[in-house]
Amino acid sequence: MIVFTDLDGTLLEPDTCDHHAALPALAALAARAVPVVVATDRTAAEIGPVLAELKLDTPAIVENGGGVFWPAAPAGPAEADACYDEIRACLDALPARLKGCFAGFGDMDARRIAALTGLNRARAARASRRGFSEPGLFTGSETQLVALRRHLAAHGLCAERHGRFLTVSRGGSKAGRMNAVRALVERRDGRRYWPLVALGDAEEDREMLEAADYGVVVANPAHPPLAELDGEREGRVIRTELPGPMGWNAAMIEILRRLAGSAEFDA
Repeated sequence: MIVFTDLDGTLLEPDTCDHHAALPALAALAARAVPVVVATDRTAAEIGPVLAELKLDTPAIVENGGGVFWPAAPAGPAEADACYDEIRACLDALPARLKGCFAGFGDMDARRIAALTGLNRARAARASRRGFSEPGLFTGSETQLVALRRHLAAHGLCAERHGRFLTVSRGGSKAGRMNAVRALVERRDGRRYWPLVALGDAEEDREMLEAADYGVVVANPAHPPLAELDGEREGRVIRTELPGPMGWNAAMIEILRRLAGSAEFDA
């Protein structure tokens, strides 16, 4: 088994970033040598301390699938695939009629990013250290948005809405990174990991949950529940009643119970 998990509102409490309610399940996974891979909208700079706190030695899918960060791999995938300078160069070269419509994190200081995101100043500074994508505020018209997307597409980039932000990237996704990350871990460990389990709480997790062999929608009272997912009627995707790390813990303990002794469970 290999587990892919969103962080904020899923494995971590959204307000406190606390994960202690999930410790029993994390310990059970560790005892069975099940890798846990974080898949998040956070940057590599933000995720490093989190991986250390969670005691995870696996790669992390960062910036909503824009790239992969692995602290244990010198000159690893994050450095090799980073494209932020390319994104900023494209934005800096926008035609005048479009340039004033978009202000990215690279145009803001940590104080402004903190005010927009609710992060503290230190985390806002780390959020500005990007490798694969540029979130920002778009203030133009729909016509200008179409023109912006057309201009970006000509340079191999796209712009997608994530909450209040418009994010410019090469278009990666959490789901699109899962098999590549699994292959990295399998090469390191010399073994095959299957099935794939994914947990998340928000719309940007939908594709990841539907692509996994087992998906878990973790309850988050902070936003409306996700609409029905593919695989939910068949029971391949389940929902938790408890929110955040409490729901994460209950779901993982139940999945481990169901798979114990199963021929499809590798650990």
